[in-house]
Amino acid sequence: MNSSILQITERISRLPATTKPFSCDIIFIKAKDEQGDFTWIYDVGVGTGAANAINQIQGRKKIVISHFHPDHILNLPFVKYDELFVTKYTKKYTRVGTIITEPIDSDGVKILPMPSSHAKGCLAIICDGYAFLGDGAFCKYKGIHHVYNPQILYEMIQFLEKADCHHFCLDHEQNFIQEREPVINLYKEIYKRRNIKTTNGQPDCDSNKNSSEDNWINVDDYFQN
Repeated sequence: MNSSILQITERISRLPATTKPFSCDIIFIKAKDEQGDFTWIYDVGVGTGAANAINQIQGRKKIVISHFHPDHILNLPFVKYDELFVTKYTKKYTRVGTIITEPIDSDGVKILPMPSSHAKGCLAIICDGYAFLGDGAFCKYKGIHHVYNPQILYEMIQFLEKADCHHFCLDHEQNFIQEREPVINLYKEIYKRRNIKTTNGQPDCDSNKNSSEDNWINVDDYFQN
């Protein structure tokens, strides 16, 4: 196995993200189906190092792309695989792949569409109590600002609370593997920043739906040194 690949569990391993080239974390999960053993691969990254690590995996390979941003998909033409799974938004960029609209549950591996302010059409993958989110929990860039759509953030928090896991794994973070509750609590605190409209002087029960650009939640302070 590539010496840069780190073991998470007996069946899960990870090639860490890099900054030069700017490339995402890549996850490898051993699995079985009616045809025998194969490997799930979550994202393909950028650069020859990531491509070589993927191509060195023996046997059948099924790739899941978390979302369409370049650091997650650019190696697709350079890696060998048997099946590719994407969302309809990601397929606009990959041009190939089976579109996922509903959760997949196979051999203890769950692949799920995830609400995300960061990018439309995100997929998460859960195995052995670890939920791999790619950049799905990250904010959106609007010009120079870091923001969340309040309605989508609300839906994302619900998704995280329902996720069958004890840890969340967040791409590009120094602490890639993070305990479940602190992550959920962080996003709940961010959600409290939303502008709450009132009806007859009372908070609007549907305030999470007030997602016009004027109501985006700014989190620039989280990125200040």
